[in-house]
Order: sequence, then C-alpha cells, then structure tokens
Amino acid sequence: MFLIRLMFWLGFAVLLLPADERQQARLYDTAAAAVERMTSFCDRNARTCATGAELWAAFVKKAEFGARMAFDLMSSRRDGEAAQRPAPQPIGARGTLTPSDLAPAWRGATRS
Repeated sequence: MFLIRLMFWLGFAVLLLPADERQQARLYDTAAAAVERMTSFCDRNARTCATGAELWAAFVKKAEFGARMAFDLMSSRRDGEAAQRPAPQPIGARGTLTPSDLAPAWRGATRS
C-alpha cells in the first residue's frame, strides 16, 4: 500500500512540473535560490540559530531521559522485578498513622 501511495504522489509531482524549457529553467533557478537561502540561514540569523540549537539540545536531553526511563521500566517488568517503592505520603500525615491505620481494610471471609 505504501508503494502505491508513493507512486501516486511521485506521478502527481511529475505532472505538476512544467514542460516548457524556459519555465523549467526558471523553476530550477528558483529552487536553487531557495536551497541556498535555507543553507545560509544561520549566517544571516546567528542569534536565532543559537537559540534554536539550545532548544534542540534541551529537547534531545529530555528525549534521552524519557527513552532511558521507559527502557528501565520495561526491562524491570520483563525481568519480574517490579519496582517496590513505598507510596508517597502526604506532607501533613508523615509519622501520624498507627499500625492499625496501616493495616489493610477488612475484606471478608475467604471461600473454600
């Protein structure tokens, strides 16, 4: 299915190309100028490129952290070592619960 779509869009793009040689030359010159402007963007806008590079570095750092965290979580579950972390307690209730408060709620008699 992907190849059919690819062939369709490539054929559509070819149909949109001009047949006249002067129009082809003008299209080529326009495309070359656009590529040249894109490749020299950082030369003309150094501060914008520096800001973009900083944002990209922060994004990559966050993405690496997320990927590492997801990998660690998946590998710990696959190994059967589910993380046994205590549930966080609210700030005001630390150390105020009695052992009877911490006991599980009554669940009724088990059937045999």
